[in-house]
Amino acid sequence: MSSIPSAPSFGQVLVQPLAAQDVSTRQRTSMRVLRRRPTMSQGQALEKLGRAIEYLYDSRVYQKAGELSSNELESVQTLMRLSREVFMQCREIAPEPSGLKFWLSRLFTARRAA
Repeated sequence: MSSIPSAPSFGQVLVQPLAAQDVSTRQRTSMRVLRRRPTMSQGQALEKLGRAIEYLYDSRVYQKAGELSSNELESVQTLMRLSREVFMQCREIAPEPSGLKFWLSRLFTARRAA
């Protein structure tokens, strides 16, 4: 048996936009892949916030057949905002340009230039 309602009418969770970034940051992140490496405490915080969001959203949606009150929506959005803030504080890791993919891209750009 499934715990999903037969006719779901889930409440919409609106995500507030991130704080405005400067143009150089947006251009830098659009040009290359960036990864973030959380510390142990940041990773645990992200995990706990994620589970709290899931629990709050799932329990309320299934109890009330898909409707969330404004207070519940606000609390989910607050947890999501906090999760984004923790994630954005994680250290950025830019991968070194190496490996097969980098070698092939250099090879093809050299052939096009010739």
